[in-house]
Amino acid sequence: MKENNAGENTRKRKKLIYALIVSACSLLLIAATVLTVYFVTRGNDVVLETPVDPGDDDPKDPDDDKPSETPDDTKPEDPDKETGGEEVVTFVLPLTQNTCSVGYDAIYSNATLNKIYRHKGVDFTAEEGAGVYSVADGTVVEISYSEELGNVIRIDHGDGIVSSYRFVEPSEAIGAGDRVRQGQIIGTVAAPYGTEYKDGAHLHFEMEQNGASVDPAGYLDITYDEK
Repeated sequence: MKENNAGENTRKRKKLIYALIVSACSLLLIAATVLTVYFVTRGNDVVLETPVDPGDDDPKDPDDDKPSETPDDTKPEDPDKETGGEEVVTFVLPLTQNTCSVGYDAIYSNATLNKIYRHKGVDFTAEEGAGVYSVADGTVVEISYSEELGNVIRIDHGDGIVSSYRFVEPSEAIGAGDRVRQGQIIGTVAAPYGTEYKDGAHLHFEMEQNGASVDPAGYLDITYDEK
């Protein structure tokens, strides 16, 4: 009787072990199925990182915002920038006013000499003792004194340009070879004398370009007396 009971117990244990094994296999199969479904459905959401092209800007690279050290030769030059060349000489008036009584190359009737001729200069209206100024920087090349022709100061401004001031009293502070500045007083208007005595006190002013007489109005802002 005892042997029958032992055999029955053995069969029950085997059935239990078998049931546990089947249950475990089922659970493993279910787990495998769930994991498979999970990874299959997640697969569409996986995005691979695109490799960064060495030629592209790296948004994480702080040096990308720095300007290129290579100069850009294609950019147009600044129109306000000087491109070289010699400085242009500008001129100022030889007196504090710009009114002239006789123009350049005008038919001039000289009452003192009783002659008519072409006037190679301009006569600035001025009072005796008025200051006379250098029209530009330059070097005094001549100071001559003449009771007949009128005292003359000649200044070389470079580039072949020379200015002449006649019927003046030259300043004692300047002499031939001295450098003068634009607007510097070089003398005063003299009392009437010489070949234009009857015209009264005035400044006879001339300009030369490369040795030839030229119209001062091409360099100075001049107006003429209305007669």
